[in-house]
Amino acid sequence: MAKTLEQIAMQVESLRRASADRDQRYNDVHDVRSGDVDTVIPGSMPDAWPKPIVANLIDTTARDTAEVMGAMPSINCTTGIQTTEKAKKFSGKKTKVANHYVQQSGLGAGRQVVAADHWIMYGMTIYCIEPDFKEKRPHIRVENPMGVYPEFDIFGRLKSYSKVWREEAIHLAAKFPQLIRILQGDVNGSDKSGWAEREIEVVKYCDADQIVMYLPKLGGQLVSAMPNPMGKVMVAIGTRPGYDKEVRGAYDDAIWVQLAKARMALLGLEATEKTVRAPLAVPRDVQKMTFGDDAIIRTDSPDKIRRVGIDIPTAAFQEGQMLEQELRVGTRTPEARSGNVDASIITGRGVQALMGGFNTVVTTGQTVLSKALEAAIGLCFEMDEKLWPNEKKTIRGTVQGSPFTESYVPGTDIAGDYTVDVTYGFAAGQDPARAIVGLLQLRGDQLISRDFFQRQLPMDIDVVQMQQQIDNEQITDAAKQGLMGFAQAIPQMALQGQDPLDGMQKIVKVLELREKGNSFSEAMLKAFTPKEAPQGASPGLPGMPGAPGPGGAPQAPTGAPGGQQPQGMDLMSLLSGLSGNGEAKMSARTQRQSPI
Repeated sequence: MAKTLEQIAMQVESLRRASADRDQRYNDVHDVRSGDVDTVIPGSMPDAWPKPIVANLIDTTARDTAEVMGAMPSINCTTGIQTTEKAKKFSGKKTKVANHYVQQSGLGAGRQVVAADHWIMYGMTIYCIEPDFKEKRPHIRVENPMGVYPEFDIFGRLKSYSKVWREEAIHLAAKFPQLIRILQGDVNGSDKSGWAEREIEVVKYCDADQIVMYLPKLGGQLVSAMPNPMGKVMVAIGTRPGYDKEVRGAYDDAIWVQLAKARMALLGLEATEKTVRAPLAVPRDVQKMTFGDDAIIRTDSPDKIRRVGIDIPTAAFQEGQMLEQELRVGTRTPEARSGNVDASIITGRGVQALMGGFNTVVTTGQTVLSKALEAAIGLCFEMDEKLWPNEKKTIRGTVQGSPFTESYVPGTDIAGDYTVDVTYGFAAGQDPARAIVGLLQLRGDQLISRDFFQRQLPMDIDVVQMQQQIDNEQITDAAKQGLMGFAQAIPQMALQGQDPLDGMQKIVKVLELREKGNSFSEAMLKAFTPKEAPQGASPGLPGMPGAPGPGGAPQAPTGAPGGQQPQGMDLMSLLSGLSGNGEAKMSARTQRQSPI
């Protein structure tokens, strides 16, 4: 049942009052990260230094963690074991459609990093799915959690979604021209020129029945209202795990350490400035004082001329180091991330201990982001099928490093199946070098397959195409080795009485074909394809037993002087070459003796 505007306004205000503490934490973290310290602690910054003079570790840590966490995951619609070609084609097309949604929404172009940043900073990531009627596709938009008030049922399903923000009147009028007279009429006095710069509070409310937007500070002026065509809230939310029901960011407590560090730096700067500008103490016999460069002060006791010193206690420096350490503990950021590593701990175990906390933060964040993105892509499938069921679309994109062009009809190719798998794989939370080393160790012990290894690599590749290319390279290398072995056997063939010219011509033919641009496989095939024998000629090669020799007479068996056959090895000698590990190593030796 659709609610009235008054009921919606009362519900939104109740949600805002219940989330007042959360909103205050969001504002404090936002202001500290932006450098607006004076809004958090008024009067803490002097007029000469309105901004902190120390590095903002909250901002640098959030950016560093978000850039690592915001890598694009692997999106796959293959579920279960697929045995039929029809099932493989269906899942492959759906995988391309899902990747098309993500790529066209700009998540791979930095928006996923923004989503990771929101998760770290506010403890919440929000994907809003909206219809793009111009391109006729769903669009995934990353929403800022500030001013967002979601409402969940007992099972964690989203019941309603409210967003409150402030926007300049000029931009609001550009989006909704019908509001111009209302925005201008709210300005007191006859001068209406200042209406455009004012910030107007806007509320957007959405549930399963309706989508409503209104202006609460202008008498609840209705901006737009429409029934929800999807019948559900098209929003996917991922929240940071916590010890209570409150949504908390990763730096809610660390910001106060950052403020203390900034305050200590300002006090140290003030103490240094006062030391430089300290008054000058002179003996009593000084009657005239001069100031400036190369000034001369006449006195009988020059050793008594000095500035009044202000000693900075050593505890101040110790306090600064302690705040630096506490800030890194609070943000869970090791010094190794900034390159500040003590040489005494540059070992595998030492670096692993430093990076352990950072890896767990990234792994947990990527797990939450993957589940939220799964829900968002599922909503995209549902919206695409419901709004454009019979629209034939042609999409382009890249899946696993390979570009594709595909056509699909949502009603036929989605067919009510909204499932999708979004995974970060084995390398989640690890840097590429350590992930590859770990995969190599598992592969070396035969714990994983080559296919699994390739799919978990921290890079975007088409596993099937890559394996085909590897097989082709291995077969080509084997063919090259065979050709080289054939070339090395030509002298032995000549010693046995065979004609070496034919073998040399084949090798030269391969070289000529390669110079003309033929591939190695084509050159080998053309060079070693036997020519058709003339009719009436008996098969065989010159020099082989039973084949006509150069003079037409049968050739004697070669391999020994006088046509004698070399003595072969017996079966016991051959079996004795078998090694204990099951590998067959058989060899034969031919020995010839001729009288001197």
